[in-house]
Amino acid sequence: MRTASIVINAAIFACTLIVILSYFRNDGKWEIECGRRMFRFFTVLSNAFCGLAALLMAVNQLGGEASPLVLRLKYLGTVSVTVTLVTVLVFLVPFQGGAKKWLTGGNIYMHLVGPIMAILSFCLLEKREMSLAAAMTGLLPLLLYGAVYLYKVKFAPEGQRWEDVYGFDRGGMWPISCIAMVAMTAVICVLFYLA
Repeated sequence: MRTASIVINAAIFACTLIVILSYFRNDGKWEIECGRRMFRFFTVLSNAFCGLAALLMAVNQLGGEASPLVLRLKYLGTVSVTVTLVTVLVFLVPFQGGAKKWLTGGNIYMHLVGPIMAILSFCLLEKREMSLAAAMTGLLPLLLYGAVYLYKVKFAPEGQRWEDVYGFDRGGMWPISCIAMVAMTAVICVLFYLA
């Protein structure tokens, strides 16, 4: 099982790196600003975080059992990409452009394949018992990103705001969107705890 975990985690890191590097290419040329802008999206940040955690997991397991810190980082990364997966399948695909927009090209990996690999490797090959309180730490990445996203979309000075690409503030609905996202992530944390 440890060998399978090492292989899957190495694949998560490599695939994530390839997709992220592709964001810095446009018409066959490197465009740093184009790639840098992609890091405003939770999809990219969550996959980058999970990819780095997967690399740490693979390297850590080469020397034996993974440390508690590395297991916790992989858990946080896995919850984060699970939030991405569920948000895309439950909200973005049905209400914002369909599967073609969200599940083609590099998005098929970032929104679906990568998260599934992380979930399967964590739940089947790496998961250890954890308390419910420890499981709920999976909320932290979403809460940190959510605070930044809300500020940049709603409260930042004009000219410094981000486009509300997720549509969470459509019709002034941001309070409901915030509650829904936190509730959904809490449910995901509980499901990982029960698993």
